[in-house]
Amino acid sequence: MSKEGISTDEENATSGSLTRLFKNLMARILDQSFLVGQMEQTTSMLMESTHLSYKTVEKVIKNLIELEYMVPSRKIGNAQTYKFKVDNHLTGLINCARAMQLEHLKKE
Repeated sequence: MSKEGISTDEENATSGSLTRLFKNLMARILDQSFLVGQMEQTTSMLMESTHLSYKTVEKVIKNLIELEYMVPSRKIGNAQTYKFKVDNHLTGLINCARAMQLEHLKKE
């Protein structure tokens, strides 16, 4: 079991290229950018899709905004939405991680 309460098998099955490459919480959130693109996400949505705690997701979002990988979008009710800046720097990073993951899979 990981510290977030999910099994290692589940974590491996739901891990994207960046998570497998960097093995950290920020990478787990960034992997969602590949799946959702610029679609608005709330903290709760990211929490559910990454199996991370609300507090952890909030902390990572704050860091990603500071790094300019995410931007706050509109509010829906009380929920703040965010968008990944996939057109910016993320595309190259994701493509690099995906290529490394494919190379690793070929070796297995």
